[in-house]
Amino acid sequence: MYPLYWISKLTRRSADIWLFAPMNHAFLDNAKYLFLHVTQHHPEIKAFFVSEKAELIQYLKEQNLPVLDKWSLKAFYYGLIAKFYLISAYVDDINFWTSGGAVVFNLWHGIPLKKIEFDISTGPLAKRYQKRSWYNRIFKPYFYRRPDFVLSTSQDVSRLFASAFRVSPAQCPPLGYPRTDIFFKSKEEIKKHIQQYESKALNALLKQIAAYERVILYMPTWRDDRQNFMQKAFPNVEQLNDALKLKNALLLIKLHPNDSSLKTFRDLSHIKTMPAKIDLYPFLPFTDGLITDYSSIYFDYMLLKKPIIFYPFDLEDYLRNREMYFDYQETLPGPVVGDFGALLEVVASIESLTINEKYEQLLNRFWLFRDGKSCERVTEFLKNL
Repeated sequence: MYPLYWISKLTRRSADIWLFAPMNHAFLDNAKYLFLHVTQHHPEIKAFFVSEKAELIQYLKEQNLPVLDKWSLKAFYYGLIAKFYLISAYVDDINFWTSGGAVVFNLWHGIPLKKIEFDISTGPLAKRYQKRSWYNRIFKPYFYRRPDFVLSTSQDVSRLFASAFRVSPAQCPPLGYPRTDIFFKSKEEIKKHIQQYESKALNALLKQIAAYERVILYMPTWRDDRQNFMQKAFPNVEQLNDALKLKNALLLIKLHPNDSSLKTFRDLSHIKTMPAKIDLYPFLPFTDGLITDYSSIYFDYMLLKKPIIFYPFDLEDYLRNREMYFDYQETLPGPVVGDFGALLEVVASIESLTINEKYEQLLNRFWLFRDGKSCERVTEFLKNL
């Protein structure tokens, strides 16, 4: 395939053809929301969503959205003539071998709290970036293909991405995240979006939450060592369910798409699990609070100005496998509870949680824009290149 890659550096590319692909070939994240924006508001741009998942390809066709099967001849053709590759992780989500002359804009999938990519120096992922085996260099070269741009949300975040992706801060424009634009729409607009584009499960959930006074979301981060941590996080699920029942609150558990820790977990009256690959971003405005640990979801959730509880029950173990960019305690805009008993106490008084001055300071630090116009800023940035 290497001859194709070198040929792809020479092909004539059109600035009006844009290819989009998120991580794990799912219809979510920044790539999804920018794609929808471009197809709805910029008919002068020929946009395609690229996937190798037959189910997603069929769904997008049913929605009359332009989609390419990653391994089809048509996808190879457009891969060779499209100027812009819009990805959320790695260029191979579209096709590394056709990307030689393309402008690769990595929209990424979150403000990093933990170190990412080439900044990782500990844990299982360190070998990929620090040792760079010949096997990876030959058979997985997309790990090392530098993006031309990385989407950022503030100057501080741009400096982090510059280090992690081995690019300059000027290549990390702080234009905001497309996936958060939906936070600034009215509830009715969001409901219409959910009805049109989201899964049956999410539509059903929107109706189910009416029975509860509060809806709390638990979204822990991915563990590099792939440990099943749910038993340690919730050693007595029935006790937690009882505490939530007293408040008529619903706890929704949503794990990272790569996590399998819920295989033995069963739903209770006030604790429900969510499919790992469901897109919860349109649902976040309908929640009342977030519980997380080291996940970058909290940076995005801050835009909603709702309470956030931090539950780092395995902090020492986690830090052995992954370093962080910041002092953990200093960048948290909410209470920190270190064990299950403390979590129960916070749940018992959850209605009293508020946002404070530190919350506002962190918002200003990590979000240059808070206006719901990130999609248009990114679009105009690319059109002006």
